[in-house]
Amino acid sequence: MVVIQRIRVVWRQDERGAAHAGLRRNVPRVLPLPDPLPEDAVVVHDVVADSSSGYRLSERVLSGTSAAAAVPLELTPADDGVTMYATGSGAVYPRGGHRRRLFTVAEHQVGLYHANFRFMGCACSAQWWYEDWTVRVGNAAAHPGLFLERTPRQVADHRVSLYGGRPTNGAHFRGN
Repeated sequence: MVVIQRIRVVWRQDERGAAHAGLRRNVPRVLPLPDPLPEDAVVVHDVVADSSSGYRLSERVLSGTSAAAAVPLELTPADDGVTMYATGSGAVYPRGGHRRRLFTVAEHQVGLYHANFRFMGCACSAQWWYEDWTVRVGNAAAHPGLFLERTPRQVADHRVSLYGGRPTNGAHFRGN
């Protein structure tokens, strides 16, 4: 069984300042899984914390072979586990219209994917918004504490500076 938990934090262009950054930092980056979960080959726990609701969590559970595409990930069986690929996010920055290999999660292990994006509404009424994703992937039986109890063995951090400029340390960047 493959279990995916995506926690997506969403904010608007006028909410980029310190006050909203503080609120965003308070959104949990890992949660217990709902209990019970469907007994399917792939289960997705998709969580959204949107500024328009005061960063209150909204959750949904998806299951089935196409569930990963909703977050958007692609799963491919591998000899040593399941290989994860990020597929198109629809973001204007960073552009991501291509499939990108993230990692392979061995049986009984967990992987972690961080990414952030800038989106724009339709050209007729362009509205900017931003999203910060924390995605955990477990190649293990689902239970509420799966992601709370296991340390990720594989990590892919694709966060970038969304407001321009570069991270000063050249390493991982926490885009708030």
